[in-house]
Amino acid sequence: MQVFWDRGYHDTSLPDLLAGMKLSKGSFYKAFGDKRSVFLRALKLYTDDGVRNVQEVLRSDPSPRAAIRNALVRYADLSSGSKGVRGCFGVLTAAEMLPGDPDIADLIKRLFTRLQDLFAATVAKGQAAGEIKNSRDARVIAHFIVSHAQGMRVLGKVGSRRDEMLKNIDLLMEIVF
Repeated sequence: MQVFWDRGYHDTSLPDLLAGMKLSKGSFYKAFGDKRSVFLRALKLYTDDGVRNVQEVLRSDPSPRAAIRNALVRYADLSSGSKGVRGCFGVLTAAEMLPGDPDIADLIKRLFTRLQDLFAATVAKGQAAGEIKNSRDARVIAHFIVSHAQGMRVLGKVGSRRDEMLKNIDLLMEIVF
C-alpha cells in the first residue's frame, strides 16, 4: 500500500513492489498474481481501515454532534502537515484511476457510501435526540459532511493549515447544526 500511495498505480514498477514488500518475483506472483491484484487488495485494506477509524470516532462520544465534530477534527489532523501533503490514498487513487477502471470505481464509491452511512446514522441519532435541529434528510447532511471531509484531504495536498481547517469545521457545524 505504501509504495502505491507514494508513487501511484501507474508509476509503481514491479521492482518497486518487490523492494517494498521484500519479496522475490516468484513469491510475488505466487501470492498475488499481478500488480493490479496487489493494488486492489491494498486499496480495500485502506478503505476498510478508514471506515473503521471513522466508525470508532463516531462511536467514541455519546453526543452525536460532538462525535461528528471529532470525526471532522480527525480529518483536519490527517489533512495538515506532512500527512496532509501525502494525501489520502483513496482520493489519490480516484484522481489517477477513475473513471476508467470499474473495479476501482466500485471500491472508491463503496468507501464514500460507507462513510456517508456512518455519518447519516449519527446525524439521525442526533436528530432523534433533539441535539441536531436541522430537519433535512440525514443522508443529505451526511453527503455534505463527507464532501467537506474529502475536500480537506485534497486541500491538505497543497499545504492547508490545521487552524484553517478547524475554522472551516466550526463554520460547517454552525451552518449545518
